Amino acid sequence: MTLSAESQKSIEAYLAALRRQLRELLDEDVRDIVAEIRAHILDKTLGDASPGVIAATLDALGTPEELADRYRTEEMLKRAEVARSPACVLRSVLHWGLLSVVGVVVLLISAVGYTLGGILFILGVLKLTNPHRTGVYGVFTAHDSSLSFQSGGPSDHDLLGWWLLPLGLIVGGGLLFLTFRFGLWSIRKIWHPRKWREG
Repeated sequence: MTLSAESQKSIEAYLAALRRQLRELLDEDVRDIVAEIRAHILDKTLGDASPGVIAATLDALGTPEELADRYRTEEMLKRAEVARSPACVLRSVLHWGLLSVVGVVVLLISAVGYTLGGILFILGVLKLTNPHRTGVYGVFTAHDSSLSFQSGGPSDHDLLGWWLLPLGLIVGGGLLFLTFRFGLWSIRKIWHPRKWREG
């Protein structure tokens, strides 16, 4: 298929912008991605390579910035799956959350799990180091009700007492571990690499 000069110029300008956006990836990966996108564009415009069809195909891919962000996120998710680091998984899920509704759901579940697990675990550690001043405090009367987690609070309204120690260390630690495993599972089972380009 022979492309017009205008169509060729549009494709090359798009691919050059994509290359600039992918500069933090390995050169070999950038070459592969650019070759893949070029083949995708040519495949989509096989029957009609007019400037209008080329423009519509490029629009369907999104801006070079958006496309590069998808590839970067995909690379991060692949690295997180291999690295098995909670920080790497959380950072990758954060990027995924910026790309799709499913990513937002996974991010929200992860944020709740890490926050609640972290609070419980820290309270468990604090209960171990300062047992008489750390707890879950609550006041429930007809006119007033409050519930708080704190270290250094009054000991007379501690609702859990020593139960906070196993709850914090075991349940909090377990929740942190399960949230990490949920992030890994989501990357393996829910994330579909390059599904965004199908169709």
